[in-house]
Amino acid sequence: MEEKKDTQAGSGFWQIIFPSFLSGLAIILVCVWIVIGAGDGNISRFAEISTVLLVLPVLLFSLIILIILGAGIALVSRLMGWIPPITQHILEFLIKIQDGVRKFAEIVVQLVTRPSALLGGFRNFISNDKPRYRIE
Repeated sequence: MEEKKDTQAGSGFWQIIFPSFLSGLAIILVCVWIVIGAGDGNISRFAEISTVLLVLPVLLFSLIILIILGAGIALVSRLMGWIPPITQHILEFLIKIQDGVRKFAEIVVQLVTRPSALLGGFRNFISNDKPRYRIE
């Protein structure tokens, strides 16, 4: 098991707390600047800015989804040219397997039915009983 490396004292403050404090302070300063800058005629301008800022994340995520959709369409269009030859080879292989299984099943059926038919014929030949059915 590896030993933990000793971190410098105060590195947690400079790497976690200080950046969090600065970003929080920057957000508060921007909010104060917007409230102070909003005069009588500036409300509509800030409403338009806030609308744009609300719409930007939606547009960004929509662009990401559009890129993923386009990549999927491109991938499927490339696969459409590649899939039919492969499926033809797979179909030929499966037909060969089907023929082999059919031949094997016929052999197994003959191994079971041929001796029982021969035995039945031999029994009829040996027995003196009259056949049940008479064909005339």
